[in-house]
Amino acid sequence: MKRNLIFSVCFLLFVHFSYGQEYGLVLSGGGGKGAYEVGVWKALCEYGIAQKTTAIAGTSVGGLNAALFACLPYQKAEKLWVESVPSKLTKDGNLISQAGLSELIDRVPLENLYDSAVRVYATAVRDRLKVLKFINSNILGGGVGSHAYYFRLDDDIDSIENKKNKLLATSAFPMICDSVFVYDDEGGHYYSDGGEELVGGDNIPIAPIVKDMSEIKNIIVVYLSDKKHISRRIQAKDYDSINIIELFPSIDLDGDTIFESILDGTANFSKKRINLLIQKGYEDTVDYFQRRKIYPVSNYWFEE
Repeated sequence: MKRNLIFSVCFLLFVHFSYGQEYGLVLSGGGGKGAYEVGVWKALCEYGIAQKTTAIAGTSVGGLNAALFACLPYQKAEKLWVESVPSKLTKDGNLISQAGLSELIDRVPLENLYDSAVRVYATAVRDRLKVLKFINSNILGGGVGSHAYYFRLDDDIDSIENKKNKLLATSAFPMICDSVFVYDDEGGHYYSDGGEELVGGDNIPIAPIVKDMSEIKNIIVVYLSDKKHISRRIQAKDYDSINIIELFPSIDLDGDTIFESILDGTANFSKKRINLLIQKGYEDTVDYFQRRKIYPVSNYWFEE
């Protein structure tokens, strides 16, 4: 009987430490490359990590995916990407169609955010005085994130329309898309893509999770550039009490020139490319777990 008691206690401790930990997820911006994050999310669902994720912060397409993952089951999120993104994001021949994106967001049940168990952030930058913001961020030492606004998408007092505008703002690519008016604590301002790090934006928004949710000790950071092309990484040494898990694409999503980066990466919304990136995101994440001898779990553990 004593042996059975010891076994039971050990088993409960195993369950607690294996399944009781909370995770945060950080999704980088990168336009069409965001399909990679869909594959990552699929793997996280299979490995039981998505079910323990209590905060998702994203910028640009990462912000859109953050809302998508919080509002829809994985299968529906993938279907939206594969079946609707290719036509909507290239609507009317635009490099990135803001009108098409608006129609896509209308298909996401943003009302689910009101009762979501997940805190969701999307990053944007106010679309004014950007020359001064550039000087402050690059010359005066303001740095990355000095002019970033981390919008709460799950805020109960926010209207559906304003949630949608926050998503349109975080993905308002400079010089291609119009800035978007968002009601905020100061009444309201026009905002644009939160990934503009040259003007104090934050394309890898780990900051709000660290600041607001100290109970989260494991944060997964998904990059949309491979290690060779990444311009900034989250330094694990800067977070002593947090386990930083970095996931990188195993293939080059950028190319060697800025034109390749935009045309073949950021603005590439072809169905073939989306399917490829979803598969790579899934495979890279599974490979990460398998190399650490972590195995998929049954959805039985997480059924309500």
